[in-house]
Amino acid sequence: MRRFYADPSEMQKDRPQISGPDVRHMQKVLRHGPGDQVVLIDGSGYEYPAVIENLSRDTATFSVTGKILSRATSPLELVVAQGFLKEKKMDTIIRHLTELGISRWIPVFSERSVARPDEKRLAERGRRWEAIAIESLKQCGLSMLPEISRPRPMKELLKDPESYDGKVVFWEEETESLDALFPGKPLKILVLIGPEGGFSSGEIEQAKAAGFKSASMGPRILRAETASIAACTLIQYIYGDMKKSP
Repeated sequence: MRRFYADPSEMQKDRPQISGPDVRHMQKVLRHGPGDQVVLIDGSGYEYPAVIENLSRDTATFSVTGKILSRATSPLELVVAQGFLKEKKMDTIIRHLTELGISRWIPVFSERSVARPDEKRLAERGRRWEAIAIESLKQCGLSMLPEISRPRPMKELLKDPESYDGKVVFWEEETESLDALFPGKPLKILVLIGPEGGFSSGEIEQAKAAGFKSASMGPRILRAETASIAACTLIQYIYGDMKKSP
């Protein structure tokens, strides 16, 4: 069944509604009408089987028939702190990392970050990233929307007192492989990935002093946006839900 995103506040109502482009797509492309079954998601990790009760030009109203915890949610809470990149690259990253099941995304300004938008522009970008994440969520079969945190300086991130089972920073000069870093089955990992120019050696030392372990992604120098996708794929494979059980 087709999946549609509903605002969490709507899912608290007896008859939740959605509006906007999704409704027009529902009518004009999918040819849905009253009585048809769909699945609603609100980014909480649950899926809500529902029946279309009413469909107007701009609004769809539903009767919810169930609430199911999504089986596609990774057991690993993966938090990604991304060195700030130029605009379209950040859009690409949040789209693909949502598909890979990250739980939180933190844009970070480091020494070599070229793009440094002002506060107004950052607010606009934050709204755009959330919209991209929602579209990606509907497509990929997941039901947990990643939290998009406010951008912050790297030094602020390193002082964050939040607890993790493991913290890793990827660095092109490191030789240690990722699978050797964390024994057992960590449930919450913070991964730090650099901007276009990578991290300086001083930043790497600061990260290590803050409890990060450095790791390599192999002998190739990857573009920053490729490195983010590759890193999260590797972590989900080794510690998350992408590796098949033996």
